[in-house]
Amino acid sequence: MNRYLLAGILVLGLLSGCSSVPQAKLQASIGTYNATTTGRAYILVLRPQQQPESINVSVSGPGGYSETLTLQSAAARTPSGVWWEIGWDASKTLTSGTYTFSATIDGQTEQVSLNVDASTTLARPTVTIGNNPTTKSVSATWTASSGATGYLVRLVNRTTSTVVARNIIAALSTTFSNLNLNPADTYAVEVYPASSNISTDPPIVPTQFNMALGESAAFTVTPAP
Repeated sequence: MNRYLLAGILVLGLLSGCSSVPQAKLQASIGTYNATTTGRAYILVLRPQQQPESINVSVSGPGGYSETLTLQSAAARTPSGVWWEIGWDASKTLTSGTYTFSATIDGQTEQVSLNVDASTTLARPTVTIGNNPTTKSVSATWTASSGATGYLVRLVNRTTSTVVARNIIAALSTTFSNLNLNPADTYAVEVYPASSNISTDPPIVPTQFNMALGESAAFTVTPAP
């Protein structure tokens, strides 16, 4: 199972500017993350920038769903906010209903409630590597995932467990160029369909945010001519 999903994701571009509309201090999104099995994923945003380095957030939901998250090491800190993304967890199965997030910020309790349709998931794409990947160039194609509005595509080094390159696009193919890959290492391409805009930072998403993971077979590269 992919263990370094959110080191790079997710991701996701730079916010072009701050909105003049007042934002709640606590914003949240919850949804499915379809990997080997479907689990839950969160996106949590604290606004404005001057928020603590760590904070506890309690989550409650239908069927006795309960979880406390200790948020540290934010994924990004921008003028518009601080955000975290908590990735796939198969042990946290979502059911449809209302989920409530609660946190104490600046001495006040902030709450946000979200309605979730747990039956809404994205299909995992099938990822195919192009002919003759080389140390300088790797191309990939993948099948469409109905409901996705964009794809995060990552070229990863399986030998060193690092992300070599990434791209966020709406198309169903991409080519990574100007690379410096090692013929002795093993690589793969990961494709993450997302049901909402994944090009901003913090991500501007609706209350429900669904993702999936498709992975190519592992491959090696040949020296570029």
